[in-house]
Amino acid sequence: PGSCFRDLIHRAYKKYNQKVVILIDEYDKPILDVIEDMEQARINREFLSGLYSIIKDNDAYIRFAFLTGVSKFSRASIFSGLNMLTDISLNPRFGNICGYTQHDLETIFKPYLEKVDMEKVKRWYNGYNFLKDNVYNPFDILQFISNNFLFSNYWFETGTPSFLIKLIKGKNYFLPNLTNLTVDKKILSSFDIEHMDLEVLLFQSGYLTIDEVIHNELLQSIEYKLRIPNLEVQISLSDYIIRYLYNSDTKIKESLIKSL
Repeated sequence: PGSCFRDLIHRAYKKYNQKVVILIDEYDKPILDVIEDMEQARINREFLSGLYSIIKDNDAYIRFAFLTGVSKFSRASIFSGLNMLTDISLNPRFGNICGYTQHDLETIFKPYLEKVDMEKVKRWYNGYNFLKDNVYNPFDILQFISNNFLFSNYWFETGTPSFLIKLIKGKNYFLPNLTNLTVDKKILSSFDIEHMDLEVLLFQSGYLTIDEVIHNELLQSIEYKLRIPNLEVQISLSDYIIRYLYNSDTKIKESLIKSL
């Protein structure tokens, strides 16, 4: 696969006489799909690390590369061979790139939402924050319009957090209190299969979002207060956890109940 990727870059450059733009969605899927199998996850990580290093090796042929995924792996792991990346995940300049703003709904989507209870739409699908404005989940908004303005858990139903539940059970995690959770910026900014913080997984998977930035002057550090973004996630996550309780052992049940 690595040689094919390299050949594709060179052929595209030669044919069009222009540098190549590379777009990679779900760059971490081969790892997350087997996250409960640590050995296979390591194998997949090493494969991806080699594959993505080709981008750096062929920098002369590439205009830019844009990679998106669920998790944010540390550069020392999956991106060890691709160290010139710029991470914009929590850069306020790009804080609205992953959602629709209130202004978007009141202008671009206005013709489609004239008879809709906009406050209810906000409670259901708004609330995500990446250090700029609160934004709406774009998938939810488009599905909401396409389904005749029916309020439903559109985004959540595309992929329930089964991998999170597997990790909680397999590693005996204590699920934190999701209504009062503060984490250090350094913890939130990285992820690796050998050191998985549940708070990081919940944030990077979209089940938690940033509520407040806390500057600790004494320790010269930054912390983030997290929260559940909206009603869709709150209802769906609670229902999913409650259903899971029926198939859980007592220790896991107690941990999950305390988090609700």
